[in-house]
Amino acid sequence: MLAQEALDHADLPVLTATLGAAALLKNSLYCYVQHIEDSGNPERYSQIQGCYKRYTTMSEAVGERVLDLHNRVLSLYILQDSGGRPIDGNTRTVHESGTPSVQGWWLYMNGSRRDLWDTVPPRMAQRIFAGMLNETLTILTVRYCQTNTTDTTTRLLLNDILNILLCVAQLLPSICANGSDLAGLDVKHQTRDVRDVHAKCNELFKCFVYRGADLHFIHQEFKEKDPPTVPRECPFPWFTFVSPMLFDKLDDPSVRSTHDLSNKTAFGLELIVLLAQPQPNWALIVKVLMMRDCHLSRMLLIRAIRHMSTDNLKWPADGLWYSVHDRQKKCSGFLCTADGFCRFKGDVNPGEEFARVAGALTYVLATIGSKAELKSTLCYALEISGREWAACLDKRQVWCDRRPPWLAGILALVGSILQFIPPILVNAVQSGASMYQTMALCLSCISRSLDCVPRCFVNACSIIEGTLPSHINPVGGSVLLQMLVTVTYEEIQKWAEEEVEKEKAVASAANGEPHTMSAKSSRPKSKQVRIVALGQTTTSTSLSFDGSHSSASSIALAVAEALCSIDEDDKHTRDIQLLIERAKRKVVLSEQFGLEDFPEFAELFEEGDVPGSNAERASDAAALTSQILMTPPGRDSLRVIYEHLALHSEWIYKELGIRDSCDIDIPSNKTPLLYTMFHIGKQPFDQFLRGEWPLPWSTLVAVAKAWSGLEGVRVHINRRTDVRNMKSQGKSNKQLMQLCSMFKSNSEGLL
Repeated sequence: MLAQEALDHADLPVLTATLGAAALLKNSLYCYVQHIEDSGNPERYSQIQGCYKRYTTMSEAVGERVLDLHNRVLSLYILQDSGGRPIDGNTRTVHESGTPSVQGWWLYMNGSRRDLWDTVPPRMAQRIFAGMLNETLTILTVRYCQTNTTDTTTRLLLNDILNILLCVAQLLPSICANGSDLAGLDVKHQTRDVRDVHAKCNELFKCFVYRGADLHFIHQEFKEKDPPTVPRECPFPWFTFVSPMLFDKLDDPSVRSTHDLSNKTAFGLELIVLLAQPQPNWALIVKVLMMRDCHLSRMLLIRAIRHMSTDNLKWPADGLWYSVHDRQKKCSGFLCTADGFCRFKGDVNPGEEFARVAGALTYVLATIGSKAELKSTLCYALEISGREWAACLDKRQVWCDRRPPWLAGILALVGSILQFIPPILVNAVQSGASMYQTMALCLSCISRSLDCVPRCFVNACSIIEGTLPSHINPVGGSVLLQMLVTVTYEEIQKWAEEEVEKEKAVASAANGEPHTMSAKSSRPKSKQVRIVALGQTTTSTSLSFDGSHSSASSIALAVAEALCSIDEDDKHTRDIQLLIERAKRKVVLSEQFGLEDFPEFAELFEEGDVPGSNAERASDAAALTSQILMTPPGRDSLRVIYEHLALHSEWIYKELGIRDSCDIDIPSNKTPLLYTMFHIGKQPFDQFLRGEWPLPWSTLVAVAKAWSGLEGVRVHINRRTDVRNMKSQGKSNKQLMQLCSMFKSNSEGLL
């Protein structure tokens, strides 16, 4: 009913909000359809599925109507320009600014994009915005390419076309899927809207060149009778023309794909598209991080480790970057995932934001990067950071939970593999085992779990061990064992906290008191017990422990304390050596499967040798992204990295050399209305009339010729003022006469 009411009154804001609500209901019904399908109730399944199909149809219909209303507003009210400056009249007024309708169109498109991104599902929002851009460009292209101007209004036409091309360069990334779409490469895989926008902008570019260049530039280029070649695989010239900071050359026929582009151009295209999307594109994030030998990851990691806070109290070993400080609770939001992100209000201290992204980058690089890439990024960043980074890997620091974020990112790779160890060790102590036997059992459990430990974790430990300073002594001389013991210690601490809660609940129920929890008393103090060892009496918790009269939480804390000194006094030297040898053992493939008969399949790579920079291919990026998103730390890490890229995009662009420094520091996604009205990105309107845009006319004419057939050139040349007024000017201009004869149409020749 609400949708019909909005349709009857052509109420665009209400219709847009209705579209968002319908899409939300459609998605909810989809979840119910999946649930009922699994329950095996065919009657209810058919009812819910029918309702889902109706909402899907309604969403599509309302989306088409929203697009139609936007196009009506743009074409009838904004681009109509009934009171604007004429570009084809006999006026002799010298204009100092462009046509107001172009400025109004730019402002409306920006505002509509924000509204669509906030209220409409991402895919639907992109489709609507692409339709708006495509439809309005049709009007603008026809208007400016078919207009006959005078000497006075030609400058206004050229200024308007340059403004339009600069605006489209800012709007187009929102409907592109990757940098290849933005540059116009790989046309076969572009969507229809992206392909049409490029074609219309290319036509405007040719109109700009052929109407604006001096006559002798055109005559010099076309006096040769060579047929113009039309390359289709290099970047579109209109985009290279309005993006001089991105491209080194205006035209480079050798570029056939993004692999042929320079580093700054390839990164710039992908980042611009990534940050213009209505929602994060995880595969594109992974592609940007890993492409070109992890160039961007290295740059971000070096800066993050140098500027991260020294307070390492926040970062647990689980790699959940938003769930610190008890934020991992479900809020009142619909379909809340309880991952802490909904309660996250941003970092007050910039050092904490840098620390969080350092841990997230470390997790991603260690998960999908090769050993060589991890060494050139993480290890290199640690070595040049100027910090005492390796102190946390000493065997005396197993107990310390004030770990740096990069170490927390690596520890998160282990996941929940060692969660089974705490109850086994506590049961052993309760059964009468000594602390020495319990530690031996712990090493045995870790050894038996090595096959389950991710290979990327083992590779990361081996790379860090090779970079470790000589004065740092990890447990058993192995960083791998040091980290496994640290994770085990962390799991024991968590298990002890859970047992404390259970013991409190039992005690409260027994006493008939309400159960209250105090944050300060959640950890019981370690009990001091008398032990007898080698004829000496001491007070400690690390050599032996009488578990017959102690609670499970107290036993767990005593075991954790003993774990911190597992490498002292050569008590478990043999067990530690065997564990390290097993961890370093290479896997040898048997030849009994006949792989020698199939050489195309016989080349096998060990995990850690395959470079993650292969993510520059879309298929590899999708596979690596799926690998990361399968774990909660991976999902948190990608979200942290995306927020960091959006927050520091201007710094990244300047470091890549694709954007000049600006006097006004305004984030691109938070520009005020007045600034947006008079600026295209970071540049003011009317660059042509200001004389601030570089115009190498000879190069522009050569590029336009390469992309134009003879008919495409004739359309614009014949509308030039000097060509149309050739008869009144007489036959004194030889160049003009030659051009007119060259571009005379067949019908004119017959007449």
